[in-house]
Amino acid sequence: MHRRRLIAYAGMAMPLAFLGLPLYVYVPATYAQLPAIGLTMTGLVLFGARLLDLLTDPAAGLLLDRWRYRVHPFVWMLIGAPLLGAGASWLFTPPPDAGALYLLLTVSLTYAGWTLVAVPYFAWGAELAETPSDHRRVATWREAGSVLGAVAALLLTAAAARDALPVLRDAMLWLLALALLMLVGVPRRPMANGIVGVSWTELWRHTPSGMRRLLGLHLLNATAASMPATLFVLYAAQVLQLSERHTGILLLLYFLSAVAALPLWLALARRVGESDTWLLAILLCAVAFLPAAFLGTGDADWFALVCLLTGATLGADIAMPAALQAQLARAQSERLGMPRHASAFGLWGMASKLAMAAAAGISLPLLSQFDAGEARSAALPWLYAWLPASIKLLVAALLWRQRRLLLPADIDGEVTRHETNATDNERLADAAARRL
Repeated sequence: MHRRRLIAYAGMAMPLAFLGLPLYVYVPATYAQLPAIGLTMTGLVLFGARLLDLLTDPAAGLLLDRWRYRVHPFVWMLIGAPLLGAGASWLFTPPPDAGALYLLLTVSLTYAGWTLVAVPYFAWGAELAETPSDHRRVATWREAGSVLGAVAALLLTAAAARDALPVLRDAMLWLLALALLMLVGVPRRPMANGIVGVSWTELWRHTPSGMRRLLGLHLLNATAASMPATLFVLYAAQVLQLSERHTGILLLLYFLSAVAALPLWLALARRVGESDTWLLAILLCAVAFLPAAFLGTGDADWFALVCLLTGATLGADIAMPAALQAQLARAQSERLGMPRHASAFGLWGMASKLAMAAAAGISLPLLSQFDAGEARSAALPWLYAWLPASIKLLVAALLWRQRRLLLPADIDGEVTRHETNATDNERLADAAARRL
């Protein structure tokens, strides 16, 4: 694939990632301070909206695939982008008397728009790539766009000081519009005529076993990755005693390290494949996180090294499994004779969102078991570092055993050239004997 097309495609990842900082950090704090809603109701509304949001990705994926023969993913993105822009605009600038209903409607509209942009966007990327190398490049460039979007949000937040939400809203709208214009230059490949739909049961029955394994690994790994993100601000403030400005600098270092390391991971994946590259990234991240459990006040420099090393693994930790999922989605589409890219990434999106919810649902209740003060400060480093590192080591062990099983098989069930399956060989031999 030409680099210009990759850049044009990767542009949409920026506003999607840019949205994360205000949505998950500033929105809860803003609404919790409103007299008509308060802290408890804000948490309940956001939790309920997130539960509903878990179901929208697979539902949208199935809908998109059913209508793929008539409606290109770009059209769905054009429908979702105004919903995303309008929902985020209203969500980020609530009136002083905004209540629970206002929050529920605006955050639900934002989530719905995000789904109608993100699911077809990922599915389109899987359609664009034809070879494993293409899938790696698409996923890597998309991850680069995501990291740059997060960096831009951090920089704008620092520049805007206290009144950050209106600035972030305007920047997100401009990025979203620019990304849509960039996508005009990305090729849109036609599909065969006709509309074909399958039930969820048939879809799961035809899902490659490698995709099921990959979804499980992704869920575990994303949960482990989301735990430090959930506890980062608490860890920096209570354990390291850092200011908000210093915390922002460390986050910036983390994401810049991710951007710098992406070309190295892509080069390694060309030599050893996505599974082994992902395995190495998981191991490096787990090992780099362990020292954070022993840091304390005055150890900001050592924690900067932790951020540098773990940030360097971020790109491979996200891009490599996404590239594998894209390859498996293409294999499933070819096996069924119909598009299944959106359904595959609908399940992927649901697993990602479930991981974020699980991370908060595990780490925060565990932390609340310790009394505020010294006991909680002593437990926080272990929950921040050792718990996610332990889960990542478990994922690494599972991936080591299954990494050769995460490869797509063709319609006849014959595995790729990287793997030999004895059962398939026996079936082929029996078929040859019958022909004799």
